[in-house]
Formats: sequence, structure tokens, C-alpha cells
Amino acid sequence: MTRYLLAAEADKIQDFIFRAAHLREAVGGSQLLTRFGDRKDGAPPNLGVPDKDLIVSGGGSFRALFDTRDQAAQFGRQLAEVYYQATGGSLTVIAEPEEVKDEADFARASRVAQEKLREAKRRRPGRLTTVHLPYVAFCASCGVGLASRHEKRHPKAERSQYLCDDCLAKGAERAEESLGAFLKPFVQAVVGEKENPYDYVWPGRDRPGAKREIDPTTDLGRFDPRNYVAYLVADGNNMGKVFDHCDEKQMRRLSEAMEAELRASLVAATQELKKGQPEVAVNVIPVLPLILGGDDLFALLPAPWALDFARHFCTEFEERMTNLVNGLNLSDRGKLPERITVAAGVVVCKFNYPFYLAHSVGEERLRAAKQVAKRLAGEPGGKMHSVVDFEIILGSQVGAKSEQGDYRATLRPYWLSDEGVPSGWGIQLKALLDQRWELRNLPGKRLAQLRSLYRPSVLRLAKDDLKRWESQKETLLQRIGRDKDTLTQVKAAFTALGGKDWRTIERRGEDEWHGHGLPDLLEAWDFAYRLDKPRRGYEEV
Repeated sequence: MTRYLLAAEADKIQDFIFRAAHLREAVGGSQLLTRFGDRKDGAPPNLGVPDKDLIVSGGGSFRALFDTRDQAAQFGRQLAEVYYQATGGSLTVIAEPEEVKDEADFARASRVAQEKLREAKRRRPGRLTTVHLPYVAFCASCGVGLASRHEKRHPKAERSQYLCDDCLAKGAERAEESLGAFLKPFVQAVVGEKENPYDYVWPGRDRPGAKREIDPTTDLGRFDPRNYVAYLVADGNNMGKVFDHCDEKQMRRLSEAMEAELRASLVAATQELKKGQPEVAVNVIPVLPLILGGDDLFALLPAPWALDFARHFCTEFEERMTNLVNGLNLSDRGKLPERITVAAGVVVCKFNYPFYLAHSVGEERLRAAKQVAKRLAGEPGGKMHSVVDFEIILGSQVGAKSEQGDYRATLRPYWLSDEGVPSGWGIQLKALLDQRWELRNLPGKRLAQLRSLYRPSVLRLAKDDLKRWESQKETLLQRIGRDKDTLTQVKAAFTALGGKDWRTIERRGEDEWHGHGLPDLLEAWDFAYRLDKPRRGYEEV
């Protein structure tokens, strides 16, 4: 029987979520999107589509089958209108539903519908902004919408503000009784099914007796003496290709399970953090997901364990998603990567650094990591690897830093596993974390001297100036050698993080350069604690 496939996708989801001045409203935006796509309580089922015909409904993406072309087109119009009413955002819907002749034709129709959707997004200007009148107030939160009410955005806020309908809706989602479809499954999974999630404290939750609202970043900033926090941005590799190889049933199963596996991976890393760090109170949830949909993640976490948390998350995600895809029994599984991998970007910054700028930097690091992973996979005999990049933001830095020159104080990005990774492509993240533990007793004076060795002004040298740098390094090692144990540890770190001097990086698509992982460790020194090592062990010196 011939049927018709409709494809629709929310426009500029991240703009919608981050169009707010407060992190609470960003979480509320994610909650709105989650509830809208919920098969049990969302808009699509209420529009009369049987669950068996709703193939994808989540993460801002929708795929549904209909008996006639007119039914599909009508649903697309209704879905876009309901989405606008619920969120204030816009949906792009393909103009012509794609014909599906039979079950065997579904994968082809899905690929064509996806291409139609991309083309529609390229051409669509987006929903036009309402014309502004001269005597109106703009929303104090997003700065874009027209204010509809003047009130306190939080019961404990000091004064009232002008707020628009969209920000009011997102703010309303912060109410504890609305913990709901976005945060509650995460909190419940972390604490266990037998526990009451409301007995626990998650970042930003109101405390009884508190005079002011508590910002999530303020909560997590308390884990670092300088009030730094970390953000994790992650995205699965090649998931679009996996969907392209799915038939109708496989796509539905993958769509329904993918977000659950993403959440489970975040839960597993959070539980490892709580298990290994007694200072995290039993009733505290030290991680807050901000975006969690499909295979996309944006989460707030304590800075000291940022890099190892990312490593644990990626390890869990790779294992879970590989098992999920293998369980689909795809007919042409051999055309896909052996393992389903993930790329992640970690951003460490002060607690009051704008979260939307942190996300932007994280996206830059994520894109850079993905590009390197794809180039490695394109090498003869190469394959996709999970990869992690990071950025430590000091002061008011806006964008990601760029490393250039023949000699660079980095080896980023880092691989989740370096098995099968050529020497000229870098090292694994675990090596960085292991050496941080091994060097935990390094005196502060020696730490400062090592950092000075890799400062930017020193590295602005041509290849013929290498002897001068090597001489400075040897002089420093002689000073360190007054303590034989410390010298042994430092030399071991040089070897483990790139080699005695420099490692030559030869990546396709890049000019040859020389780098080392030790300066990366020195930069991330306070944020490279292992989840399974006691924090006090790092702070004895």
C-alpha cells in the first residue's frame, strides 16, 4: 500500500533555548521541547496521528506516515501552527510529502524527505518578527520579544521586570511540580527508582528559607575555589547515516531509544562522580542537563572533574549506542562504522560567564574535534574514533583560542582511545588525566616554571631556534633534578604526553606542526581530576 512520509523539523532550536538571560529559562525551553515531542502527552498525538504512524517525535524532529498526500500536508500545517502556539518558534515542513511504495521503499523515501527538508530550511527565511510599535517594552530576559506582563520572574526576585510570553512560558517550567519529562527522568535515574527525586537537590533548586533564588552556576561554582564551572557539549558521529539505513520499524525504534541511551550515559557519568567523591553530599545531584535530545547534549557540571566526566560519558555513550545500533539488525550494517562514536567539547569558565557564549565556544571545539575525527576515518584503513576537545576560558575571552605556528602548546583534540590512531594524530585523554594524578605532588614553583616554558612568547620560534628552547628546558630539568622523585615524575610526564621534546603532528588537511600534551595538562591543571581519585589527594601540596 502506498503511503506518504511527512518530515518536519524545528528551526533554530538553540536560539529558542538560549533566548533568555537566565539559565533557568534555558532549562525551561528544553522542557517545553521535550513535552511537545512526548508521544504520550505531546502535540502530535493530539492532532490525531496514531502512535504506529508517528515514526519520529523528539528533539525537534518529526516523521509521520499518512494514507493520503492531503492528510500529510494538513498535518504539517497543523503541526507548525501548534508548535508556534506552544513555543513561539517555527517549524520547517517539506512542501511535498514523499511517496512510500512499500516497506522496502521506506529507507529511500526517508533519505529523499531529509534532503527536501534541508532544501526547505535553506530557502526559508523563518517566521517574521512582529512589527514593533513605538510605545512598548521589550522583554528584559531575551531582549527580543515584546513584553506582555510586568512581574517578578521568580517569587524571590528583588523586583518586577517586563517579560514576554515565550520567556514566561519557559520560566513557568522551572516550577518543581513541572520537573516533568525533561529533568525528572534524569534525576530519578541518578538517585534510583525507589527514591523520591524531590528529596534531592539539583543545581538551582530553591532551598527552604533561602531569601533569593539560587542560580545553577552559583551552586556548581562552589565545587571550585575560584568559582569555575564546566559545560559539556556532545554530539554523536554518523547518526544521520545510521538513520538513512533504517526501515520504518528500525527508525522508530532508534528514535525512541536514542535519547534514553544519551540520558543513561549522562546518568552513568554522574553516578561515577558521586561514587568517587564523598564531598558531593548524598542528596546532591552535581550535574544539570540543559539540552538533552536525540544525540545532542549540553550539560552543566563541576569544573574540577570536567575532563574525566567527559571521558566517562563518551565511553558509556559509545558502548550503549553501538549495542543499540547492532540490535537493530540493519541489513547493510557493514556499510556503517564498527562502533558508534561521539565527539565532545568541554568548556571551563567562571560561574558568571554567559552560558550562551560558553555553548558557542563548546560548539567550536566540537566542530574542530569532529573534523579531525572525520579526516582520520578517511585515511587508508582509518575508522571513526570518539574524540574530546576542551577550552579553558580565562577572564572575558569570547571565542575559542586558535593555535598556530610550527610549535604549539597543545595536542588537542584527545582521543577516547588511541588504539588504531597513528602517532602523528595525537594521544588519548586518559594519558592526560593519569599524569595529573602522577604529578599531584609537584611543587607550585616547578609548576609555574613549566608553564613559563610553554608561554606563547617562547613558542614564537622557527625550527632553527629549537636549540635555544631545548637549552631552557634542560636548565629547568636540572633545577627539578635536585629532587630525584620529582624529576622522574616530570620526565615520565614528558614521555607519556607526547615524547621527550615534541611530537610531530601529521594530519591530513593540516600543515605539519609540532606539539605536546604537557602544556594542555598545565592549562587544565585544576580541572583534570579523576572521578575515582580523592580530591584531597590532589590538594596535599
